[in-house]
Amino acid sequence: MEIKTKNQAVDLTDLAVGILILGIVVTIGATILLNIRDSHLTDLTVSATANESVDISTTGTDTFANTWVSGTTATCLNGSNDVAVGAGNYTITVNSATGIGTVTNTTTSASVNYPWNCTYSTYDTTRADWALANNAATGIAEYGNWFDIIVIVGIAGVILSLIFMAFGKRDGTSGQSY
Repeated sequence: MEIKTKNQAVDLTDLAVGILILGIVVTIGATILLNIRDSHLTDLTVSATANESVDISTTGTDTFANTWVSGTTATCLNGSNDVAVGAGNYTITVNSATGIGTVTNTTTSASVNYPWNCTYSTYDTTRADWALANNAATGIAEYGNWFDIIVIVGIAGVILSLIFMAFGKRDGTSGQSY
């Protein structure tokens, strides 16, 4: 009497553990890099951008051209006559993740038919200790964009291997006849 052994099922534990560890490492790495980047931001030199034209005529808001705006204060002048726009007529918000500053017209009494010329301050983000952490965090964020695709391809590979195991030859030969 010959004892036949059954083919064992595919063990997916290694794949699942690998994906989990990869996700944890990337998440921890990104968090550390962002904390390093953000802790050095206020140590950077501040420089002024003078008379940048912002067009709030269509939507009531516009973003500044330079990123990492250093605060929520700016001086804005009406582009038609260089008269100062009152500080109560606009607000400036800064996105803490991207550093993009947005100026928003908060009243219709301020001149909205002309661009405003705003002067504001930004951090000089070219310093190596800040730029290195920022570039690395940006790279890891790009990897995060691909993470879903990597998981989908891994699952598709497992499904294909299961299909090939189910419909393949069960006698161990490769389809050759003798």
